[in-house]
Amino acid sequence: MDIATSFSVLDDSYDSIVDAINILDEKIAPPSLLLLYFSEDYNYDILQSVLTKRYPDTRFLACSSCQGFMTEDGYINGQGIALWAINDISGAYGTSIVSSNGSIFNIARQAILKAINNSGRLGESPTLILLHATPGNEEEVIRGIEDVVGKNIAIIGGSAADDNVQGKWQIFNQEQQTQKGIGIAVFYPNCEVSFSFHSGYAATAHSAIATKVRGRELIELDHEPAADVYQKWIKQKFETNSSIINESSLNPLGRLVGTIHDLPYFKLAHPLMVTQTNGLKMFASIIEGERLYFMSGTDERLITRAGRVITATNGTKLNPIGGITIYCAGCMLKVQKRMKEVASFVNIAMHNKPFVCPFTFGEQGQFITGENAHGNLMISAVVFHRD
Repeated sequence: MDIATSFSVLDDSYDSIVDAINILDEKIAPPSLLLLYFSEDYNYDILQSVLTKRYPDTRFLACSSCQGFMTEDGYINGQGIALWAINDISGAYGTSIVSSNGSIFNIARQAILKAINNSGRLGESPTLILLHATPGNEEEVIRGIEDVVGKNIAIIGGSAADDNVQGKWQIFNQEQQTQKGIGIAVFYPNCEVSFSFHSGYAATAHSAIATKVRGRELIELDHEPAADVYQKWIKQKFETNSSIINESSLNPLGRLVGTIHDLPYFKLAHPLMVTQTNGLKMFASIIEGERLYFMSGTDERLITRAGRVITATNGTKLNPIGGITIYCAGCMLKVQKRMKEVASFVNIAMHNKPFVCPFTFGEQGQFITGENAHGNLMISAVVFHRD
């Protein structure tokens, strides 16, 4: 069993994907599964066509990433294509893409069943599910997947992204492509797999109850306009309908998930903008009645925590072959000038083994307690280990 990566930053879509494939082919035998991460400027019709022709017997899943990606070769800023491949003749892998044109819950059920069928392991639960949906309704997607496979199967992933939150994201596989839907890869690997999902933020003394919510708009906190409360906490004033992604990236709102050794841990929701109703548009769904904590982070935590998350998969105790890391695009943009340091920390934690890391608009992972969740400003990681 082997894992390898490659990348290309050539401008032309055809030249870039061919360049990345040629580099990959020198490192690994024909893959059992291929992952592709790409920036928004590439022609996904060309990427899909070339991959299908070059790897007719390989399942693949592709997802757009925000302003670059990371591999074991470092941080690639801006335009580029990254490939991650696993060759595992004793394992099984499958992918699916389903467009969102109905009930999200039912579409998620359809997507996981289709991916399992594509793997050839019908009736058998996978070891790992990789989820790349387009932004919105990720919580309902997880609920639909778990309705089929149960809650014990780890789901990791990240929501498709573009460069400037303009809806230019895209997902595709060997059969289909969509800008609004669900992409899934299922893994039945012939090795040990470990996971980690963390935020790296701490709760402050400020908290309030979500007393009015509509979809992903948080309207009231403790019966006051949510934007007024948040602006009081963060000590800044924001304009209506203007992005506050960067300003709020060190101060998201947290929902308490549980405690480990008496220490609380949270899943985060990232404020996107102040709405016309003086509410907050969020990148994650809030439930009325939830207590929301004003969280605090630092640039240093954002830089070092990616390596810590990978270390938390118990990778230091085993023999890693390679891995996949999901890093929030909002965090990347906040510390963009120091992303080479982030890549270095990930490389050290991965023992310099092959990995790929897209920058996403929402992250999915499994907490140490076994709960699959969607959050923002999170890091999700999976490491594959030799037996």
